[in-house]
Amino acid sequence: MEYKESKEFGDIGEIRILERINKQYPKAYIDDIGKANSDWDIFIIEKNYGLEVKMDYKSKETGNIVIEVEMNNKLSALSVTKAKYWIFITGYHYVWITPLEIYRFLEQHFEYGRVHFTGEGDNKSKIAHLPNLNKLIAYVRTLNKEDGWVELISTNDVLYYDNILKN
Repeated sequence: MEYKESKEFGDIGEIRILERINKQYPKAYIDDIGKANSDWDIFIIEKNYGLEVKMDYKSKETGNIVIEVEMNNKLSALSVTKAKYWIFITGYHYVWITPLEIYRFLEQHFEYGRVHFTGEGDNKSKIAHLPNLNKLIAYVRTLNKEDGWVELISTNDVLYYDNILKN
């Protein structure tokens, strides 16, 4: 998937999550104001917290999920997040998890370490953890609902991995 397509699906991912959130919290919105410096992708006014949405379809090829912690020699993403939950959209799952539980998972799986690379569409290098997606999903399934949960993506959803391959 090219960067432009990836960005488009990232936007669709945010919209899909917002549509689901709006059923219970109709005032929630996508935080596009100052997007590059935003503390989250979606803000739920009724709960007074934000959500960070991460699309990672490449995890289907690599088996690993990208968790960025630094970009251009500055702390970023997980290192500075103010979101209550991160939602990883992997093509087959929505993985909801608190940043604290991401750190706890990474502490238990330090064997994945951190890698330095420049992502497609980026012009600056980043440092990220690349833990195994299946191990992360297994970990999240052990958490109580407040700290994280895993949902399957419906096969008729535009974000379902096989549907994206068809386009």
